[in-house]
Amino acid sequence: MKFFSTFRAKLILSIFPIVAGVVVVALILSEWKFSATYRKLFEEQFENQIAGLTQAKSKRQDALSSVLEKMAKNSEIISSMKTADYLKTVFILRPLLESLAQERLQNEFGQSPKKAGVTGLRPLNAPPEIKKEESKEVGRSPAIGGGLTAPFIALIDAKGEFVLNQRPRAGSADHVGRKSSKMPWLSNRQFAEILTEQQIGYLLMDSGERRSDQVREVFVTPLRDPETKAFLGAFAFGLPLPAMADRALFEQTKRSEFGEIMGGILVEGKLVSTTVPEDQKSIVAKAVTDSLAKSDKDKKEIVVPIRGVKHQLIYRVLNPESPFPQATQVNFFSLAPLEAEIRDLRRSGIAVGIVALGIALVLITITSRSLSGPVSQLVAATHEIERGNFDVRVPVAGDEMGRVSQSFNEMAAGLALQEKYRSVLNAVADRSVAERLLENREALSGELRDVTMLFCDIRGFTALTEHMQPHDVIELLNEHMTALTEVAYEHGGIVDKFVGDLIMVLFGAPVSTGNDAQRAVECSQAMMLRRRELNLTSKHPLEIGIGLASGNVVAGCMGSEQRLSYTVLGHRVNLASRLCGIAHAGEVIADAETVADLAKHIMTEPLPTMHLKGFSESIQPHRILMA
Repeated sequence: MKFFSTFRAKLILSIFPIVAGVVVVALILSEWKFSATYRKLFEEQFENQIAGLTQAKSKRQDALSSVLEKMAKNSEIISSMKTADYLKTVFILRPLLESLAQERLQNEFGQSPKKAGVTGLRPLNAPPEIKKEESKEVGRSPAIGGGLTAPFIALIDAKGEFVLNQRPRAGSADHVGRKSSKMPWLSNRQFAEILTEQQIGYLLMDSGERRSDQVREVFVTPLRDPETKAFLGAFAFGLPLPAMADRALFEQTKRSEFGEIMGGILVEGKLVSTTVPEDQKSIVAKAVTDSLAKSDKDKKEIVVPIRGVKHQLIYRVLNPESPFPQATQVNFFSLAPLEAEIRDLRRSGIAVGIVALGIALVLITITSRSLSGPVSQLVAATHEIERGNFDVRVPVAGDEMGRVSQSFNEMAAGLALQEKYRSVLNAVADRSVAERLLENREALSGELRDVTMLFCDIRGFTALTEHMQPHDVIELLNEHMTALTEVAYEHGGIVDKFVGDLIMVLFGAPVSTGNDAQRAVECSQAMMLRRRELNLTSKHPLEIGIGLASGNVVAGCMGSEQRLSYTVLGHRVNLASRLCGIAHAGEVIADAETVADLAKHIMTEPLPTMHLKGFSESIQPHRILMA
C-alpha cells in the first residue's frame, strides 16, 4: 500500500489512463472512419444506380411523353370518348400503343417482339375498323395477356373507373366495356383533380411461380376535349422497367471482400429482384414499408436484421410526387464482413495499446527518478509550512519542476501575506480599516473627520430575554446583528462596534464618499425594512430604534499594542447615542446637520426642541419618514 502513495505510483496511475484513453479514442475513430468509408462507397454505388435509373427514366419520358400526348389529341379517340364508346376507343388506341411498345422494346432490349415474348402486336398503320370476330375476342388478345414484355394498356373514364383494366397479371384482363372498379389510389379525390398532367406510376406484374415478377412503369395520360377543355378520362400505357443495374452491381460486388450488394424495386409492398434470395424478400419489403409509413423522407438508411445478421439498407422513392402507385429502389448489404474487419481492428488496437502502456511504464520509471529529488524538497518545505514557517523557500531549476518550485514559493509568500492579514484583522473591527493599516500603520493613528454616526438599538431587549436561555439569546443577537451588518456594508458603512444589543456604524471614516449623511439615512431605512422582513419568520420579533448625528469627530485606532480598536470620539458621537435613546420602536431620529445634507426625495418631520442629557443647548431633532 505504501507504493501507491508514492509519487512514482501516482504518476503511473495518471499516465496510464491517458495512454489507454488515447488508444480507445484512436480505435473508435478508426472504426468510425472505416465504417463511414465503407458506407460512403455503398451510398455512391447506390447513387450511381439511381442516376442510371433516372437517366433511363428521363430517356423513356422524352421518347414516350410527347407521343402519348399526341395520341391523346387524336380526334377519333376524343370523339369516341365523348360519346362513351369505349369499345371504339380501345380499337383505335390499342394498335397505336402496341406499335409504340414494339418500337421501345426493340430500342431498350435490343430484341424482336417475338423473342421478347410480345405476340399479336398490331402494326402502326393497321386500320382501326372493328371486325365482328375481333369484337368477340377483344379481352383475350395475346397482346394484352401474353408475355413478360407485353405492354400494359388500360382505359379509364372521367370518374376514375376502368373500362379496360388490363392489370398486368399474367393471363388475366378485363373485357372492354365492362367497368371493373374504381382506381384504388383515388380514395375520395376526384380523378380530374389529381390528373392535371401526365403522371408516372408503377405496377407489379405477377408472373406466377415459374417466372419472376416484373415492374411496369406506367404513363397515365389525360384525355380532354380540345374545345371545352372538359376532362374525358385517361389511358394508361406501361412497359417493363429494366432491372439490369441490380444484377450488374450484384455481380460486380460479389467478388469483393466485403460481399455482394443486393437490390431490387419495391412496388405495392412486394420486392422485385433477381439478386435477393426469396426467403429475404418479404423481410426487406416489410422493413422498407414500415420505414416509409413512419417517415416522410424519400431517401433513408436503416439497419435491418435478416436471419440474425445485420444488414445496411438504403432506399429512395422513384416517383415521390406522383399520386399513382410508387416504386422504391432498394439496395442492401450484409454488415457481417464489416463487423469482422472491425473485430480484427479492435484486436490490433488492443495489442498496440498494451505495447504503448509497456513503453510508457518504462519511460515513467526513468523520468520519476529525476523528479524524486525536487519532490522530496517540496515535501520537506511543505512540512515547514505546516509548522507555521512561511519564510521557507525551495530552489528553482530551469525545467518543468522549476515552475512547480516557483509556484510553491509564490504560494508560501501568499500564505505569509494571508497570515499578516489575519493578525491585523484580529486587532481591528472592519476589513477596510485593516487594509488602510496595511498600507500605512500611521494613517489611522488619529485625525479629525466629518462623520455621520448611526446607532441602532433593540427596544425592550432586556424584558424579552429575561427568561431566555443564554444560547437562545446569543442565537437571537447573532441573527439580528448579521442581517444589519450586511445592510451596513451594502451602503458603504463601517461597523465600529457591537455593544450588547446596539450596533454602531460609521459613514465617512476612515474614507469619505462625499454623501455620507445620505448613505447613513438610506442605510437606516434599509435596516428598518430588513428587521420587518425578519420579524415575519423570526421566532422572537424585534423592534429597533435608530439615531443619526453628523459632525466633526476624532477618528483613529485606540487601545494597546496587543489589541486595537478603530473608533470615533466627540460631542456628535454622544448626540447620536442620545437620539437613538429617544427614538421609539420603528423610528429614525436625526439631528439638523444630518437632515441638511439629505436629498429632496427623503422626507423628514421636525420634532419639538428638547434638552438632552450632557448637552447645555436645546436640540432640534427630526424624524426620518420611511419611503
